[in-house]
Amino acid sequence: MKEKLYSLFQDSLFRNSFYLMLATGVMAGFGFFFWLISARLFSTEDIGLATTLISVMNIIALLSLIGFDSAFVRFLPNSDKRNDHLNTGLILVGATALVLAFLFIVFVPEISPRISFIGENLPIALAFIFFCVMSALNILTDSVFLADRQTKFTLIINTAFSVLKMVLPFAFIGWGALGVFTAAAIAQTVGFVLSIVVMMRKFDYRPQFIISNNILKLVRQYCLGNYIAVILNLLPIALLPIIITNNLGPEQAAYYYIVMMIANLLYVIPQATTKSLFAEGSNNEGTLRTNVGKSVRNISILLIPAIAVLILGGKYILGIFGEDYSTGGLTLLYFIAIAAIPVSGYSIFYALLRIKKGLNGLIITNIFYAGSIIGLSYALLPMGLVGIGIAWLFGNVVASVVSCLMTTQGKR
Repeated sequence: MKEKLYSLFQDSLFRNSFYLMLATGVMAGFGFFFWLISARLFSTEDIGLATTLISVMNIIALLSLIGFDSAFVRFLPNSDKRNDHLNTGLILVGATALVLAFLFIVFVPEISPRISFIGENLPIALAFIFFCVMSALNILTDSVFLADRQTKFTLIINTAFSVLKMVLPFAFIGWGALGVFTAAAIAQTVGFVLSIVVMMRKFDYRPQFIISNNILKLVRQYCLGNYIAVILNLLPIALLPIIITNNLGPEQAAYYYIVMMIANLLYVIPQATTKSLFAEGSNNEGTLRTNVGKSVRNISILLIPAIAVLILGGKYILGIFGEDYSTGGLTLLYFIAIAAIPVSGYSIFYALLRIKKGLNGLIITNIFYAGSIIGLSYALLPMGLVGIGIAWLFGNVVASVVSCLMTTQGKR
């Protein structure tokens, strides 16, 4: 048994997939307890508003990456100017996050009136902007470890800030929705600081205020194509909490967020595996066919039993948060769990398109993905969260089929 495990860990695809799954699993697992604790300390309405705030922060952070997360993985392995790559990316991503967070504060009364209170108090507004910047940079640094196929550091850092995140809600009792948001945001900030420390000590990173024109010329087109694809990909994730909060109420938003948090434990299987596939393909395209086969096998072995467990035990898992969560979110959970199958197909083809620099394919795929989920969600709003679940499942089926076609077309 030891020899078999040792042999598996010699395979960098498996090793980095394992670390990424474990890292995300640790973060999601502690996140589960974070929300469990928060649900006991704060009202359902506070949780609903906090989930919307955290979703907005995460979306701003992801939009702020402007394609540098993919560019790091694709170009860093063969770069002889690593520090220029890193400093250029970190500075531009941080600046983008600052601008986007500021714009959100300005327009929040029109975008989501229910959380417009964050723009009515200057210290709260500044804190929100700061945390958005930290969250963006924290996500970006994960790409450095992935590019170097050293995702064990992602596991270590995620574990550290996730433990902290779990205990922070007790420090902000009485703050309402802002207390839950602040606890989650501080943990992200700690994660970024730890990442920089590791990069400096283990990867010889030297922080400098440098924006390299040569680096920008090299990655500009790739970053732009990936950024457009990411924006389209994030639209459903960004808009659904706001759509639900504005049309169905903050309580339904809370049910939706908890269900998605649980489902992310499931989605980590294909997502972590295909991230590792992307890193392997960026380092050596010659082994791509073999690694795709390994990825499909690993996902299948882990995913099918996990879906069964979630469907059979979903009622009891949601019940931990309270009977109202089980009643309000169970059917949605079924749809989200079944959607893990097309999510896996979509993730594999998405990784292949990024490796092959199939930027048009990425954009077209995500146009279909975002359009189908958002359009169908609005059409099925009278069905409540069940309609959201149907839209999510259908959109991922569409994305899986279209990405397959785009990948096949690229081979001709």
